[in-house]
Amino acid sequence: PSSGKSDFVDQMCVGYNKNYGWKTAYASPENKPNYLHAHKLMRKTWQDMPTKSDVGTDKWNQVTEHVNDNYFFIDMDRYTLDDVLSKGGELVKRKGIKCLVIDPYNKVRDINCKTEDVNRYTMEYLTKIEVFAKKYDVLVIVVAHPTKMYKDKDGKIEEPTMYNIKGGGEWYDASYHGLLIHRDYDAKTVKAKVLKVKFQNLGENGAESNFTWEPKSGCYIPIASDMAEGTAMPWE
Repeated sequence: PSSGKSDFVDQMCVGYNKNYGWKTAYASPENKPNYLHAHKLMRKTWQDMPTKSDVGTDKWNQVTEHVNDNYFFIDMDRYTLDDVLSKGGELVKRKGIKCLVIDPYNKVRDINCKTEDVNRYTMEYLTKIEVFAKKYDVLVIVVAHPTKMYKDKDGKIEEPTMYNIKGGGEWYDASYHGLLIHRDYDAKTVKAKVLKVKFQNLGENGAESNFTWEPKSGCYIPIASDMAEGTAMPWE
């Protein structure tokens, strides 16, 4: 559940690529057209906004080649979960992807699940993803919108939890990890908060970090007072 979710997921994937060499495939009807999405990834890789005079320079060619070699876009007229996972499996074999992003969950439907029960649908959806992730040793990131959130007594939008996603109980039970991205419009900051970690050695439930957003690069910059020395970023 999130606000500014797609952009933050891009930052995570760029971080995984920088630190571990992971390649990512996107099934992302939220981020069409692809050339704009690729430009966002370029800016995060470049750490700045390229200008017209940068086009054709050595750095431009290096960054564009890097983005072309490490990020892939799954295009479909109608996105379905089974087709996305099938294409993801192909990209594991052909390109060596280590991360698959589904963004957003509600636009990549499991059309082969016939149940009308939202909880059962969610469980079957997440089970298919778990089987895929284990088979190919791939991290699958599913971006999900919360249901409508209301303002608290101070006029601020309440923070969603995994239970605020449609079928929320199953999201909490079936997911290995849950990460909240929540924007504070007044403070102009973004919070990343761990809502669930299945295995304790992989993180701390309730841990959080706050960021400011740098518009030229599109990068999220950790607030210094919020980060203890040596603390790893969420994607590290």
